[in-house]
Amino acid sequence: MVFFLIQLALMIIGAVVHILVDRSTRRRTVGRAAELVLLWILVPGGAFGILAGVGHVGPNAPEIAEGIGPDFIPSMFQWELGWNDIAVGVLGVLCYRVRNRGGWLDAAVWALAISYGGDLAGHISQYYIHDNTATNNVWAIPAEIYIVGAVVIAWFVYRRTTPRSVAVLGPNAARDVDETETASLS
Repeated sequence: MVFFLIQLALMIIGAVVHILVDRSTRRRTVGRAAELVLLWILVPGGAFGILAGVGHVGPNAPEIAEGIGPDFIPSMFQWELGWNDIAVGVLGVLCYRVRNRGGWLDAAVWALAISYGGDLAGHISQYYIHDNTATNNVWAIPAEIYIVGAVVIAWFVYRRTTPRSVAVLGPNAARDVDETETASLS
């Protein structure tokens, strides 16, 4: 329960504070606010996804499985879920880099929406069909509803209100920044 509450609080508070103190030339526009909401879902959500994935594949896998429900035991399914969480988490975390916006952001949004949407369906079916009231099953439901709903809505708003040069190619392309220059170490 605490894992989900900290994650949600960080996402919501981080987005609100960032919107209020943003110094971008596009600050306080609908598109910029949507971009910041996306980033505050994808980056911390990605970090928590990586932590969850490591929990599923690491030495605490039996405790994680038990927290999800009495019928769950460490298995190949849990191993695969853990690596999926890590992969989606890495996609989300790497969106913090400006050069990874654009198409990378799209991939992260839809990977997260599909993965967490499937998780949500599984948690709901476990709750209603199998009467699974384990804490980590029940508390995953509101967290996943918020994350999936907010990321998809913010993505649509971002795409509809942000110039194509920024939304598709990333903010650096709109500023005529040469990616090879920003990527060099010298």
